[in-house]
Amino acid sequence: MGNGTRILHELLSLKNITGIDFSTVAIEQARTNYPSIPFIAADLVTDDHFPSFDVIFTSNTLEHFDEPWDTLDRLSCFAKKFIVVLIPFQEYNRHFEHFYTFEPANIPLTVGASHTLIHFSIFNAAEYPLTYWNGHQILLVYSTYSELAGLGLTLSDLTCIEKAPAPAPDPAPAPEVPNPVVPMAEALLTRTGEIQVHTAEIQAHTAELQARTSEMQEEQKRLEQSILQLKEKHDLERDNLNRRLESLYSLQNEIMAGNRESVEKLDLLQAAENATIDLLNQMLVEKKEK
Repeated sequence: MGNGTRILHELLSLKNITGIDFSTVAIEQARTNYPSIPFIAADLVTDDHFPSFDVIFTSNTLEHFDEPWDTLDRLSCFAKKFIVVLIPFQEYNRHFEHFYTFEPANIPLTVGASHTLIHFSIFNAAEYPLTYWNGHQILLVYSTYSELAGLGLTLSDLTCIEKAPAPAPDPAPAPEVPNPVVPMAEALLTRTGEIQVHTAEIQAHTAELQARTSEMQEEQKRLEQSILQLKEKHDLERDNLNRRLESLYSLQNEIMAGNRESVEKLDLLQAAENATIDLLNQMLVEKKEK
């Protein structure tokens, strides 16, 4: 959905950041949610034109592969400086979608021919607020050899171990070279938990919307059935009314035909009556003349 990319963009104040997913549906949704951030639909496994970046960050992805280190080797070809990996650690009772258990014996110190491990942190995600993963995670940071030479790292930078008390400083101590990786790693850990919680909330909201959509579809079907029943009833009543009108028209025609016949008979009777009266008048006239 683009939430993780947006959080990294805001947290680290990155000017150039790109979100990548193999799902075109997820990428289109991310572009809609955050139009100011570029997103790319690409499949690392099959795409030979995968773009290169200074830093590639992959969170809780490698455990979904049967051979995750082969995938990471391929990913290293596109990381010009750093690879940051966040994965479940010592997950012996695996999630049904996870196909690999990461532990110290199978996590490599080098990736491909270009990157070497410069930092790792193991933490219990269940102890973090607003976390989705209830178990241990490990954060791995790999660097190219050319970048490693300029970082000035020491052994203590490899992991978050408690440092021994430092000796009293010399009158003129050498300036400490800051490690830019550790703050970024700690920020990524915190934001990853927030991203997972937000993702769970989105999934719950999506399920609720799907349930409501299903209810609306059922209600639409009921309305369509009711409309069909009303139409059938209307058609039946219309047919009955048409038959009654036809009967009335037929009866009206019969009455009108009978009226015409009666009028004709009355006309004949009237004519006969007039003829009789004329005849009687004539007979009276003739009798008077005699």
